[in-house]
Amino acid sequence: MSSSLHLLVLGSGEIARTLVSLANHLNYTITVCDEQVEKQSWPANVKLINTHFTDAPWSLPDHTHAITARGHEQDVQSLVNLLNNNAEHVYLIASARRAQTVIDEATPLLKDVKTLSILSAPAGLELGGNSSAEICLSILAEVQWHCHNSSTSLRPLTKLRASRLNKSISGQRDKSCPGKRV
Repeated sequence: MSSSLHLLVLGSGEIARTLVSLANHLNYTITVCDEQVEKQSWPANVKLINTHFTDAPWSLPDHTHAITARGHEQDVQSLVNLLNNNAEHVYLIASARRAQTVIDEATPLLKDVKTLSILSAPAGLELGGNSSAEICLSILAEVQWHCHNSSTSLRPLTKLRASRLNKSISGQRDKSCPGKRV
């Protein structure tokens, strides 16, 4: 993996820690941003920012792929900040139903609605997993795909996401988000 790719992880919970651990093995340049970041242990080469992304918006480095992993806390504000600050790609960890709600609320706050084209919501390739590790694997697989193989014959992600959003309306109304402990 090219070290020019920058992975920004918003959050410091179980999914964020698992994502960072896996991404570290892929040699990504990683920043974790969360007001609870110092309460967890992280690999030594990970940059830590002890604040919430929406509290101190800053310019994003080139080639930033941002992942929201905050358990839905301030999803709308985080998404708007990421899309309005030129992230290369944004991955929203959410069920399809929650993702659509966040998109609907964020859209009027965007500088340009076209930025939604860089959003993967729900994040991750559909690999069939439900555990935190499986969710993280599917997200990092999608990051890898976006960075290196976007011209391959992999199923078009936009069509897949549309079918997932439709599925959520009819089949996931009462299901909790995969990976969330109930």
